[in-house]
Amino acid sequence: MIAEAKLLQKIETELDEIVRLAEKCVTDTGAANSYLEESQLRNLQNLASATYSVAALENYIRYQMSREKIPDQVGQQILKDIQQLGNKARELAGGNPEALRWARMELIRLYLGFLVRKFVAERRG
Repeated sequence: MIAEAKLLQKIETELDEIVRLAEKCVTDTGAANSYLEESQLRNLQNLASATYSVAALENYIRYQMSREKIPDQVGQQILKDIQQLGNKARELAGGNPEALRWARMELIRLYLGFLVRKFVAERRG
């Protein structure tokens, strides 16, 4: 419990960077001006809330890209950002595999939340 609280504190120090990463994805890919629907991002966010499997998330993103529900440029950027968040989680977890798994998903969940907010703000803006 104490280790998780310390990890949460470390994650909290990264929030500004996570927000910037998510907002940059939406802005740089033009996601809000594409055929992407808010529901696709919400579905991704819901999947992230229900699993600790990064592979399942990546699989879902690729699947939705192949179905042309998520534009390739947006999906590729999200996949790239997920990898970057994994690197950050490794840094924060300090070699603890259980902490790494938890931190990685927590970072991804935060990222997706900020991604959805930015998308909605730009789409409805």
